[in-house]
Amino acid sequence: MSFPKPVIIAQSPGMQKVLELTRKAGSVDLNVLITGESGVGKEMVARSLHYYSPRSSRPFVKINSAALPFELIESELFGYEKGAFTGADRRKEGMFEYAAGGCLFLDEIGELPVFLQAKLLQVLQDRFFHRLGGQKEVQVHARVIAATNQNMEAEIRRGNFRDDLYFRLSTVSIHIPPLRERKEDIPLITEHFVQRIQNKTPEVDCSIPDSLMQLFMEYHWPGNVRELENYLNRLSILGNPLELENAIRQNIQLSQKDDETCLNPDQKKNGIFDAGTSRELESFPSLREVREQTIKKVEKEVISRVLHQTRWNRKKTSEILKISYRALLYKIKELNLRP
Repeated sequence: MSFPKPVIIAQSPGMQKVLELTRKAGSVDLNVLITGESGVGKEMVARSLHYYSPRSSRPFVKINSAALPFELIESELFGYEKGAFTGADRRKEGMFEYAAGGCLFLDEIGELPVFLQAKLLQVLQDRFFHRLGGQKEVQVHARVIAATNQNMEAEIRRGNFRDDLYFRLSTVSIHIPPLRERKEDIPLITEHFVQRIQNKTPEVDCSIPDSLMQLFMEYHWPGNVRELENYLNRLSILGNPLELENAIRQNIQLSQKDDETCLNPDQKKNGIFDAGTSRELESFPSLREVREQTIKKVEKEVISRVLHQTRWNRKKTSEILKISYRALLYKIKELNLRP
């Protein structure tokens, strides 16, 4: 099986460094961590790493840690044996096995639950794992590439991500700069997307007026390359560059208003930002932290109640809660539950 070469359009110095590092890291069989904002093209870089690797003829398997419920991620990664939990009527291979000899791309790795981070670390160190409900060791033959849009150092400080797993994943680190920091790439990327649209639908006029391109160069692109592609697809459907210009101009104005309201009148007059206010804002928990804390609190209450009712019969508890026995043991340890 062979894969086409991923197309990454760039002429900016920052992206040239990314492409050079991608070519070098592709040929070395090491773990790679790709960082950057949403929409910058992390998956394209991951596919490029696979393309330049000796494994390029083998599968490229992607799993998005943020798109799956917590209780499903473990079985998706490692698979399960028949009878491992209620509804497991057959053996199922996990993504690590599907990617054998190839590459496993763990997208949004920062969203991986803490209890699974420990298991992933062990797998990366020992190069084997057990399917859920299984006793047989399964060897790992896949290269791991991970990606995240989060500040991993900050997540480690907050206790949301294991530092040892971070160091294991980031043997090679590749950071993709946002589009607003490499605006010289915008005309080339625009031309690429326009050509692709017109190849698919020759009857569509997707030409870009100079006035629209000027707005492209002024816009801050919070959604990065993905947002630019969406705008061009929108233009191909509506066929009205003026409508698109108005939409972008409105976004620019809203962004400028947001910037102005970041400081109150006294602070703007003095040209300073109150350090105390800044520290208070930094101490606020993220929505992700609030969500995880809430989930943990509810999980702890529910699991404790069922364990109490079953007199700490863990097998029966796992059946009642409809999770695997191994997952229940992880939860008991993570939540520090005791009889």
